Amino acid sequence: MDTPTYLGTDIAGLMHAARAEARRITAANKGDMVSDHRAILDRLQAGGLITEAEGRTLLELYTIGYQAGEPKGDAQRAYFRTRDMYGELAATGTASPVALVVASAAVGSFELSENPDGSTTVTIARVSYGSSLAGIGAGIGAILGGPAGGALGGAIGGLIGGIVDDKKDKK
Repeated sequence: MDTPTYLGTDIAGLMHAARAEARRITAANKGDMVSDHRAILDRLQAGGLITEAEGRTLLELYTIGYQAGEPKGDAQRAYFRTRDMYGELAATGTASPVALVVASAAVGSFELSENPDGSTTVTIARVSYGSSLAGIGAGIGAILGGPAGGALGGAIGGLIGGIVDDKKDKK
């Protein structure tokens, strides 16, 4: 009988492992958020959950969102570019479920609000955690349940990242 590697793993142990890995990545990259995200994507690629090309696309999506949160960033332009890139990735028909979840989290990092005059305002958190937590969730989910677990873990991580973003100041 095959015994899954996660048999006997508890939630507290997984949370501890995720925190330890996040601290290791942050320390290694000395606070460079883009490098942090690159390291997360490298782990997903090494695990066979995303391709090299998907990793490049996901890093570009993260960078676009990160720059949109900067004081002189253009959140509206970044949102439309991010949405287009997600659409291109999805339209290939060959994208991995994990890549699609992380890309979707990048799109979900933006918030659209309708103004009383009918115009729309696009905002994003100064540093958005949606994509990064989707990537971390995908990695943990893959440990628990392979690619399907990776997709589910990525969705949950992206949702948690959105909650974190919602509690922060938005640009």
